[in-house]
Amino acid sequence: MSQTSACGLPRVKTTLRFGKVGLGERLVGGATETASFIVQELSKHYNLAFRDRSATPQFIIEVIVFYMHLVDRMAFGHFDKVKRETFGDRFIVAVVKEILRGLSKDLSADEFGKALRDTYNRRQIQYARYKVLIPKKDEPLKDTLYWEFSKILFGFFDSTNPAILVFLNLMVADITTVMLNDTLKIEEVLLS
Repeated sequence: MSQTSACGLPRVKTTLRFGKVGLGERLVGGATETASFIVQELSKHYNLAFRDRSATPQFIIEVIVFYMHLVDRMAFGHFDKVKRETFGDRFIVAVVKEILRGLSKDLSADEFGKALRDTYNRRQIQYARYKVLIPKKDEPLKDTLYWEFSKILFGFFDSTNPAILVFLNLMVADITTVMLNDTLKIEEVLLS
């Protein structure tokens, strides 16, 4: 079995079962599938590829960290400070365990873990500045969380075409709705 998917992303064992499957496993599986889908769609519609093929693990980390941030943001609305910190700590451990469990043997677990932690800490600070997730009709994309995340992902690709960035942003918005509601079932998890 190949260690990379059809679009060149490292394979991470993913199972999108529900029931007793934990949030960490669903997040890692869903984020990995999301990263793969984004690459496939941009390749199919715009013939795009990564600027630097070795940046693939960081691309996956960015997607995982984005969803981790959204889960943390939602937990903020459901829990008091102590419960949120406990939830966050357990959630981070679950995500890291799932990543390490499915990590390709070609990647260093220590390097990947360090990159994940560094990216998570940096993005938590950056993403906290954006109070609006997506703009309301006729409002600008600038300074919204999904737009800023889309710009980060766009930086991995060999293009400067703003139309592709807008397409990517639309994909992010659509995929994120599915991730939060269907794959992660985040409201159910936070209410349980």
